[in-house]
Amino acid sequence: MFLPPPGSKHGDLDAPAPPSVSLVDPPLADPDADRSPDDTAARAERDLLRHAAEQLAELFGVHRQLDKLLYESATQVGGVELASIFEPIPTERLHARPRPDAIDHDQAFLRSSPLSSTDTQAALGLLSILHGPHAEANTERFVAFAERERLFERLAEGQSFVFVGSHLEFQDVGFNLGYLTQAAHRAGFDRLDTRTTVMIGRLLGYLEVMGMNVIDDILRKAANVLKTFPVSGGEAVNEGDITDEDLNRRVRAFRRKQNARTREEFMHLMRSDHGHIVIEAGSGSRDAKDEHGTVVMEPFAAGTREDLYQATLAGASIYPVFGDYGDHEAPSVVAFGEEIRNLASAEHAHVVGEMIAAMGNRARAQAAIDHPDVARFQTPIRYGTPSVTPTS
Repeated sequence: MFLPPPGSKHGDLDAPAPPSVSLVDPPLADPDADRSPDDTAARAERDLLRHAAEQLAELFGVHRQLDKLLYESATQVGGVELASIFEPIPTERLHARPRPDAIDHDQAFLRSSPLSSTDTQAALGLLSILHGPHAEANTERFVAFAERERLFERLAEGQSFVFVGSHLEFQDVGFNLGYLTQAAHRAGFDRLDTRTTVMIGRLLGYLEVMGMNVIDDILRKAANVLKTFPVSGGEAVNEGDITDEDLNRRVRAFRRKQNARTREEFMHLMRSDHGHIVIEAGSGSRDAKDEHGTVVMEPFAAGTREDLYQATLAGASIYPVFGDYGDHEAPSVVAFGEEIRNLASAEHAHVVGEMIAAMGNRARAQAAIDHPDVARFQTPIRYGTPSVTPTS
């Protein structure tokens, strides 16, 4: 219904019509129309100087120094008992704009990025390429574990988990993710990437496998990625190489700030009412051999121990995982520890590492009987700190 305006009996049909309003926007004025050639040149010069200043800040700043240190570490990555599968990324990637997420140190949490299931399957295809006929047996171990523990059903109900693995080689965490994802697909859970996060050192962003960036092109196709700066072991930033005292101080401050962000993101996942899985290595270095030939597991750093303790306080469960992955020729050994629901303290988290070492020795001893020709199964493993007495 149309009502006449207030103060009118029926509206005044003879009243003059209101002025018309144009619905077409006037053309935008050219900001450079009234600018003299000198003004335009001055503006271009200022833009050039600003761009040069940004490049200098990048060159001598924290990001550039981290690139230098981490890329140098990437060139030295090698296998402990198997040949390394990694190569450093092309140096051109260090200067790419926009900066790749994998080596953007202002980002800590990267969401999974598959556009289709084909993307995820392509990443998972590396398992068969690298492990050949042994890949199916590895998958079956994860399938049996998930069924026994009702892992995916409990995840759907809101339970969160932390998978703490051994770190015999750099790739072990990625293999745990890949085979767990395969097991989820067989159980009918085809979007595990939305509920799974791998926590890894930032060095992995400077490495590639078969031309694919480890973080952006492989891990993010099957999970979220939470990047950290390990403070010990082979993946730690070697700040001792920084000769400039002020730059050294700024790099340390930046590392602490970013690790605090990582810890905050980790606890967001643990406290979520949606179940979540975090897969990590526990230590910031691939484990190495001592002078006696024994594999020494890098002890869990204080931050890792605190994370595990806080995760249990938030209700998450911890599963120790021993993943001793072979290659196309050599078989793998995978073992799972009992579920841990409580830790008495952060210091008590060392027990998780000791459990992994003990599981590894038992698994390798059995594998040595089945495969006496595989030398690495003859090598003992120990955790790198004195024993911590568990509490009930």
